[in-house]
Order: sequence, then C-alpha cells, then structure tokens
Amino acid sequence: MAIIETDRLYWRPFSNGDIDTMVELFADERVAHWVGDGSALSETQAQQWLRNAHQSLEENGTSAGAIIERASDQMIGWAGIVHPKDQKPELIYGLEFSAWGKGYGLEAATAIVDDARKNQSFEQIIATVDPENTGSIKILKKLGFHLIDSGVDEDGLPTDTYLLEMSR
Repeated sequence: MAIIETDRLYWRPFSNGDIDTMVELFADERVAHWVGDGSALSETQAQQWLRNAHQSLEENGTSAGAIIERASDQMIGWAGIVHPKDQKPELIYGLEFSAWGKGYGLEAATAIVDDARKNQSFEQIIATVDPENTGSIKILKKLGFHLIDSGVDEDGLPTDTYLLEMSR
C-alpha cells in the first residue's frame, strides 16, 4: 500500500518500532478514554494490534497505520480503515493529546477516506464513536458520515454508529 500524504501529515503501515509509541499514546487517559473500553494498552496488546494491522493490509488492502507529523517526523497517532469481523469496513483514528485541536484528525481522516475512494471498492464505511466525543462526531459529519444507530458496544459502553456511502 502506498503512503498516504497530506501537507502536514503522512500515513504509513505500522512498524515494530511503533509499539512503544502506541503504549505511550494509550497511557494518556485522555486518549485511551475514547478507544475501546478506555483502558491503557499493554505492550502485548500493542504487538497484537500491529500484527492484526499487517494481516489486514495483506488480506484487505487497508489497515490502521501510523500518522506521522511531517514537521517533527514523529508518530502522533494512528488511523486507517479496519475490517472488524462481520462488519463493514470501519474508519478509525486517534491522536496524542498534544495534537488535538490542530485539525490533524480531520486532515488524517479525510486523506484515509479519499485514498479508499480512489483505491478500494468499498460501498460503505462505518465509524463508531462515543456519543460524548463531539470532536470526532464533527469530523465524521464533515466527511459526510451520518448517524445510523445508537446503542452499546461489546464493552457495554454507549456507542453511535455512523455510515458513509462511498459513491465515486
């Protein structure tokens, strides 16, 4: 898969060197709060996440990967389209707290979706979000996602599901 680039960021597949950064990102409660069950990520879990990403990339052509800030050449988060079992492809993204409020979330998510429109044959993409995560909801709406379901996730936490039709 080609690297996805924007003016300020680029996406690349995860590397083993990203494990420590993933653990650090999730050690921040402000970041972890919005992902999964809200708990920190262990090194073993980070290693599994990277293995799953590489497998998804091979099998599906898309996966989560590292978001790199061009100015610092540092990994500041993750983003991509993942393939949860028995679900539509799903857009995911997250950034370290210091990167919040700079427009990086919208920039990364837009680049991922635009790349999928050009290079994949997805008819639809979903995104799941905590209903209180207003920042992510604004990003999803700007990208054209619309709310299709509200409920609870596998951890019993409130979750809204948004859908994007991938017309070309």
